[in-house]
Amino acid sequence: MQRFWTTAQLLALGRTERQLRAAVEAGAVRPVRKGLVTLPDTPEQVVRAARVGGVLTGPSATRALGIWTPPDAAGTERLPRDADANEAARLHVAAARRDHRLRDPDDATRLLRGRTDVVVHREPGESLAAARRTGIAPILMVLRHVLLALEPAWAVAVLDSALQQRHLRERDLPALMASLPPRLGVVVAAVDGRAESGLESIVRVLLRAAGLRVDVLVHLPGIGVVDLLVEGRLVIELDGRAWHDDPQAFARDRRRDLVAAAERYRVLRFTWSQVLFQWPEVERAVFAALAD
Repeated sequence: MQRFWTTAQLLALGRTERQLRAAVEAGAVRPVRKGLVTLPDTPEQVVRAARVGGVLTGPSATRALGIWTPPDAAGTERLPRDADANEAARLHVAAARRDHRLRDPDDATRLLRGRTDVVVHREPGESLAAARRTGIAPILMVLRHVLLALEPAWAVAVLDSALQQRHLRERDLPALMASLPPRLGVVVAAVDGRAESGLESIVRVLLRAAGLRVDVLVHLPGIGVVDLLVEGRLVIELDGRAWHDDPQAFARDRRRDLVAAAERYRVLRFTWSQVLFQWPEVERAVFAALAD
């Protein structure tokens, strides 16, 4: 869907400058920067990227597309040591390599200077031409910037979600891998479109990196499908944010845990915040359970 138009495009379509001013005053269109307007319901981060002079990409774009993206928190991105910007405000923008007059995302009258909360990814101008209509970079570019920005386990989780939601196809993976530095090829090779949540992806990747055998979405007789089965005997279930507000899910899962215990499976449950922000404690608990 086209979200952005230049005033030159609208004039070529037969609109007059007077009509354009009236549309802005009526709220039918929203000015972005000189010579560029958008629809009033365009997401704010998409507008900010266009105001810079590019299109939304990386983790900012996957979040806008509804692809699972890690919540903003210290350590999820490779930030410069002196960066003190609020993670929630980081904006990833793909901009043309030859464009040296990028603008501030919140004030188009100012040049982009001194903003540690804006990450600019330089790309050939022709690769962005079509994307300027929607304000979001092509999906393979978006995911390449995700892989360059996020730590490997987090990046795999984003790619898993993109596969699950069919923003990305299995046959696209070789092209994505070829566009990356060789060190990131192993990250792309770790994706698994069966994963039903980013938490599952992160735990799978980190436990395998720790040398453990991890099977995904395993059906256990009498118990049902479990999120992860580690070393054939430890069940790991992962509870998202919404789980805490669902008493029926709580009761159902406790019944499953009883059956699992009767079948001599050990069960560990972790919350989204534990996985995302307390991983060392989670890993120690897993190894302790396997040592019993």
